[in-house]
Amino acid sequence: MLIKLASGDLRLERPIDFAIYNADGTLLLQKGQVVTSEVLLQRLYRLGYRRNTTHAGRFGLKPVHASAAEKHVSAAEGAEDAEAVASGNHVDPPLGKSSTLPNLTQKVEFFHLTTDDGKDAPPPVELVGVIPRQALIVQCVAEDDAPTLKAGVTYQARLFTGSRLFKFLTELLPEAAGPFGCYFLRYPEAVAQALVRKQQRVTTAFSGELSSGEYQRAAVDVVVENVSATGAGVSAKEDFLLVGKVARLRVNLAIEHRVRPITVFVEVRNRRQDGERFVYGLEFSRMPEETRRDIKDFVLESLALE
Repeated sequence: MLIKLASGDLRLERPIDFAIYNADGTLLLQKGQVVTSEVLLQRLYRLGYRRNTTHAGRFGLKPVHASAAEKHVSAAEGAEDAEAVASGNHVDPPLGKSSTLPNLTQKVEFFHLTTDDGKDAPPPVELVGVIPRQALIVQCVAEDDAPTLKAGVTYQARLFTGSRLFKFLTELLPEAAGPFGCYFLRYPEAVAQALVRKQQRVTTAFSGELSSGEYQRAAVDVVVENVSATGAGVSAKEDFLLVGKVARLRVNLAIEHRVRPITVFVEVRNRRQDGERFVYGLEFSRMPEETRRDIKDFVLESLALE
């Protein structure tokens, strides 16, 4: 007997304790999968049912639970993360190798697919679930006329969650189409990972305008040389700002194939001369919450594409 899903049966970023079916008994999601999308969660509540028995379903994928070692971050790893943040290193040691992905109990900040040769470019996708050691579940978030995922193409995947960046190769499984416009990708055989400090700074080279706020002084053209979630480094031909001054920075950020103009108030934290240009270290002081999210998304996307 099938029972309609009730509020509280499912939680984002937590393994499902039971298989989920639609009204006619067709398997939608298997036990052990992880739902990371709010849209998919609401669809499951609207259409999903549960029962006490499970089966492998049409995709032939049997649920496998993450081991206790995967579910708990070791004390040594936690200490390593804390040390990385405190030290201010940009990126810890080079990508290390492992055979498993994290159990994704933390929010997935970024998931991106690319190809080596630039051909068969995949559409933007969202990681919505994982069957440990067997498959990844993704959902296309592009427009209807966007390119689709193709069988036989090897994709490079980059995943950012917690304080780590993961890189691996994947491809569509033979029976790849799933419910709600989802696709099943092969679980990677090898995974490279690197620890990234909390406030990662990415190198940039785009233009912007910096206003000192002084009466009758025009905005100065600057080159934004690096950006983090908390500040930016810029250079200008003019020496017009002192340490401690508050200024206003205007830039255009390219995020998810769109250009977004943002304005943020900054405080000058340091200043130095480099040849004929003057370099300023700026700390973000005041900005709308939407702007803060845009900057964070830009940094994470830049990290994943490096």
